[in-house]
Amino acid sequence: MSELIRKIAFVDAGRRPRLLERLLEFVRADYTFQFVEPQKADFVFHSCMGEKVLSCQGVRIFITGECVTPDFNVSDYAFGFDHLEYGDRYHRLPLYRLCDEAWNALVATRPEPDLVLAQKKHFCAYVMSNTKDSAFERTEIVEALERYKPVDCGGKWRNNVGGPVEDKIEFQRSRKFVIAFENYSYPGYLTEKFAQAAQSNAIPIYWGDPTVAEQLNPASFINAHDFSTLDELADHVAEVDQDNQLYMRMLSEPWFTGPVPQSLDESVIRDWLRSILDQPVSSAYRRNQGRWGQKVVDRRLNPLLRRWKRLF
Repeated sequence: MSELIRKIAFVDAGRRPRLLERLLEFVRADYTFQFVEPQKADFVFHSCMGEKVLSCQGVRIFITGECVTPDFNVSDYAFGFDHLEYGDRYHRLPLYRLCDEAWNALVATRPEPDLVLAQKKHFCAYVMSNTKDSAFERTEIVEALERYKPVDCGGKWRNNVGGPVEDKIEFQRSRKFVIAFENYSYPGYLTEKFAQAAQSNAIPIYWGDPTVAEQLNPASFINAHDFSTLDELADHVAEVDQDNQLYMRMLSEPWFTGPVPQSLDESVIRDWLRSILDQPVSSAYRRNQGRWGQKVVDRRLNPLLRRWKRLF
């Protein structure tokens, strides 16, 4: 076991901080992590599900699976979706990179198209459960497609397959297409939905990140951002569905436009994390801890303290 001990804490990440736990796997072999009270932690890993981090004095490292831009007044370092550069403080890490099986499918050699087509017994899958505060496109795409053929809905929303499916990937594997719509459209916001469609050897029907084709191969999927309306998108899906040669051509395309981005390489992510954790704590701070930097945080923290006092 490594003798490099790091005192850390997780905050603002919900009851099951899977993303934070997965992030640590990149450097798990390099350190001995001691989980301590947030106020005693040298390094505080946090997400966007609260503001407890504001009262933590340690070096703050942000990561999220939601469409949230890091606040560098609060965080010293951040992983996020945005296409931005900020010295040594930011590393772009789309959520699909942290979903191991889906990621492995994206970088693996694709199976023979004719073998994949032979497994496709149904038209299209959609597994969605939560429509609260969700983009209306996520429901309207089903209505547009169902003017052509029924869509098999395996989530809690509009379920028509006898109840929510236990294995999403297996359910999608027998469908030719998979609807992979994000809950918001924002440049860079690319979650696990596309990659899980890829893992199912289906053609993703994607909406969300309007810059998706800058990284992922547009010949391998159907990009809603290429069409003026969802009805036009649905008409194109019908054309592909009716043309096996076109469908198999798409199945033969690699998922990435070119080489897999170096920023997503395991060694690069590991080195970036190590560049933070290898510093003395006093040198690792990046956020503005001067008078005005502290005022920005205090304005957010003080209402929280007043609310806490009212409750207790």
